[in-house]
Amino acid sequence: LAAEYPDLITMESIGQSYIKKYNPKPSDYKNMRYELPPGSDIYAFNITASNSIRQSSEKGKLLITSGVHAREWAPPELHARFIEKLVKEYNTDSEITWILEHNEVHAILYVNPDGRFISEKYPDSYWRKNLNPNGCGNGVDLNRNLDFMWGDRNGASSDPCADDYHGPSANSEPETQAVVEYAKKLFPEDQRKKDPEGQMSAAFGEDITGMYIDIHASGGYVYYPWGHKDAKSPDDEALQALGRKINYFNGYKLWAGSQPDFMYEASGDYSDYMYGVMGVASMGYEIGDDFQQDCTRFEEEVVPINMPSLIYAAKLAMKPYKDVKGPDVLDISARHINGQLRVSATASDSKMVNSIGKGFSDHSSGSQIVKGVHLYLDAHPDDYQEGVDTKWEMETLDDNWDTNEETAGVVVPTKDLALPAGRHTIYVQAVDSRGYKGPVSSTYVHIQSNLRGGGRH
Repeated sequence: LAAEYPDLITMESIGQSYIKKYNPKPSDYKNMRYELPPGSDIYAFNITASNSIRQSSEKGKLLITSGVHAREWAPPELHARFIEKLVKEYNTDSEITWILEHNEVHAILYVNPDGRFISEKYPDSYWRKNLNPNGCGNGVDLNRNLDFMWGDRNGASSDPCADDYHGPSANSEPETQAVVEYAKKLFPEDQRKKDPEGQMSAAFGEDITGMYIDIHASGGYVYYPWGHKDAKSPDDEALQALGRKINYFNGYKLWAGSQPDFMYEASGDYSDYMYGVMGVASMGYEIGDDFQQDCTRFEEEVVPINMPSLIYAAKLAMKPYKDVKGPDVLDISARHINGQLRVSATASDSKMVNSIGKGFSDHSSGSQIVKGVHLYLDAHPDDYQEGVDTKWEMETLDDNWDTNEETAGVVVPTKDLALPAGRHTIYVQAVDSRGYKGPVSSTYVHIQSNLRGGGRH
């Protein structure tokens, strides 16, 4: 893909696996029954429209990792499918097109390539960790090795033979170091705390930028901080809204502090680290129902329910804590008919955030009235310039902005717009009674120069 679409995807080596970096001997491993891997670089991919008007410093950043636990086979494949979709549907799908023009999606498919080698070659091993001999011979759990609440015995083990062994020290593993150093380059230093563990009770606030997702398997969960303890983080309103809206697509249970489906503590994990230290909106998936997911269920269920959730998350990369609290545009209809541009859209402050079902009360961010729906023609709302670009305030069907879900529309004679024939982009964004603007949604509409005959285009 990087060779075929050089303007949309680039790749680089960001580090090395344990085997490649240290070249240990087979004799270093106790009771090792498997052939050691040759070692591997760890690669990161940057998927973005490099020819867009925005520079990298002006784009939102979404970092996704997978393959942290070697025996979880489906996450890197789902991750790869997402990359392929972004690259191949750029300029044919309006949502993907603006996402890549305004944001960067950074992907690390295999955080743990050594472990993956063992797991694929010896499936019965159910290998989880990396290949650090560690005195026991079966590695370090990379998802307990991060320097945030590292060593907390409630969520990790100090036993080198345990599946959740946290390693000899925080960030000790080369795989961990590669991801951490890459994240430090992506996410702004000025939004981090000087003492992350000492300042855990202080909110980061709504002005942070950047998102992180770690994809695991299995069980059907969405998780977000805190993970090291069963308690809410200080930014829970935004993080819970994010978890609930991802649930709207995949129906997964919420595994997070103070939620009914909090399963167990995990200390020193990627999700808590990226939130607690990097300051970004952070979450994880537990996809499917097996470590070695069967292909039929993967194709028919796992991909269809998770792909749109990843697209949705990518929309939020620039302003995740603000946009996730605003109304969502659930559908857009845009038609050119009888010389008129006719656009309608439904916006809801409540439907996505409160879709989670029994056992969950309505979320605070979903109780506001939709106060406006804005339509932009060929100008993304973040790029809109007054007096230069075209914008309309859409009208509700019942003439009242008085509920948390509204359907609105606008009809404009195209002769008044002097539009060139061809494809144009419609952007729609809604705002609620607290002033929160939700994620932008878009669609294409085709305009014909010959407006006679009343055809539909």
